[in-house]
Amino acid sequence: MADKLLPRIQTLARRCGEIGWHLDFLLPGWLTNELLGLMGKLKLDFTMAHMGMFLARDGVQQPGFQSLLDLLRHGNGHCWVKLTGVYRMSTMPGFVDAAPMARALVETAPDRLIWGSDYPHLSFADRVGTVELFNLLGRWAPDEATRRKILVENPQKLFKFSSGKNKA
Repeated sequence: MADKLLPRIQTLARRCGEIGWHLDFLLPGWLTNELLGLMGKLKLDFTMAHMGMFLARDGVQQPGFQSLLDLLRHGNGHCWVKLTGVYRMSTMPGFVDAAPMARALVETAPDRLIWGSDYPHLSFADRVGTVELFNLLGRWAPDEATRRKILVENPQKLFKFSSGKNKA
């Protein structure tokens, strides 16, 4: 599958790079793992939705998730991970099995994470709400300065938003 996607990713990377956009990947964890080598060579920013969508039941030590952490530690700085869609990778009440993975991301690369609710949770509305998802961030990143990075500073940097500090 990765080989089939390669030409499309290269074309989109070129086009997005020309207009200052980033790529957004929403892939199952096994495919994320297959593409991490390619992603690490991209010369533009890219995001990985749902923490790379590695299944929480397989834990932090699963090879693909470890490769993602390694890319965040030693990559070229273009990789961003969205703390979104935890209900897509976890089936436990309160998503407790995903917490170690989220914490590992926060510990590894707090400057490369953004949070999102994945609203409107269309297929999962009976299992999750936005407030519950937001409250998870406080458990995953108990430090206020880290949460500010994830919620404010990192999105400003990724999306090239002005901080508004210099406006009259």
